[in-house]
Amino acid sequence: MLPDLLSTLLALALVCSAVLDQAMLETHGAILAVCGIAMAALGIWANRVDYLKLAGMTVIVAGAAILLLFVSRLSAVSPETFFWVVFWSGNLAGLVLLWSALYRGPREATDSPSG
Repeated sequence: MLPDLLSTLLALALVCSAVLDQAMLETHGAILAVCGIAMAALGIWANRVDYLKLAGMTVIVAGAAILLLFVSRLSAVSPETFFWVVFWSGNLAGLVLLWSALYRGPREATDSPSG
């Protein structure tokens, strides 16, 4: 649950930065790289401890997409592509991880009779 909540906060910060201060993300690419690495690492952690494996894999892919965006230097060539990759990666990761943090899986059956 902890990696889900941390990743949700990170994804929310990325979306807010992409919408409100895109120039900051474009000029400080190291912040974007750190966020991509952190999202991928938190996704691996979430994949190991959560009941739902889809959430962890989604965050790993979103972190890899952000890291690939930084490595390819696509933000200098196409600011629109930069915005949409960061925006949708953050939205998808945040939504799926918040859902995973709130969903705890099926309840275990008890051995005592209910009668």
